[in-house]
Parts: sequence; structure tokens; C-alpha cells
Amino acid sequence: MQLIAAITGSAALALAGGSAVAPPPAPGAWHQLGAAVTSRPGKGLSFFRTALSPQGLGIVVTSSSNRPIHGSWSTWCEIMDDDGPVEQLQGPLTGAKTVIAYPHVLSGATRCYVSVYTRPPDRVAKTTAAEFSY
Repeated sequence: MQLIAAITGSAALALAGGSAVAPPPAPGAWHQLGAAVTSRPGKGLSFFRTALSPQGLGIVVTSSSNRPIHGSWSTWCEIMDDDGPVEQLQGPLTGAKTVIAYPHVLSGATRCYVSVYTRPPDRVAKTTAAEFSY
């Protein structure tokens, strides 16, 4: 499973266009987890990042279209590399132009895998997404 996720993450990096994504507006010393990912026109995107010992997580997705963004996020947080408690969550990413989500973080988590999936808003729109933690 992790090998497939690593391949998916690596393939998504090829789509990164170097676009800048502003951090989420909620308070926190946000830092971006890897490069932002930009889809090709009319395509969705799918990628994941790993946050080490996060206190908070944030996801920002933007679109070049005025049509709604539709997608989802998922997280898998663990304490001590699967030797302790784990928490797996998912939620929607829906809205126009910019969508922001703040997934819950398992208290004391030492690692969280954060995934983002979007569908294209239309045949020419690009979506750009970035994941953040503090």
C-alpha cells in the first residue's frame, strides 16, 4: 500500500508547476509540506504528503475556474510508527475558487499521511493544492 502511495505521490510531483499557494488563514506557524501540485487543464489531481509530529494540518485548493471544486482529503495519523494508536479520517473539499480544510490531528501523533484528490471543475480549469502543518 505504501509503495503504491509513494508511486502516486511521485507521479503527482511531475504535475507540480511551481505555483504558490498561500497558507491557511487559521492561526499557526504553518509550513508547506513539499511543493504545491497543479493539475493539467481539465484534469483532477491526486497526491499525498507526510507531516512529522504535527500539531495542526491544513489543506488549500485553488481553481482557475468559477465552477465549484469537488474533491476529498484523507489522513492517516499514527503514534510511534503503527505501534500505538492510529486515526484515519476523510472529508470533502467543495467550494468555488479556494477551498480550505483543517483535518483533525491525533493527539501525540508522530506521523500523519495527508492525501488530496480533486475532480476537474471543467474541461480547461487547473486546480492547485498544497498541504500544510505546524
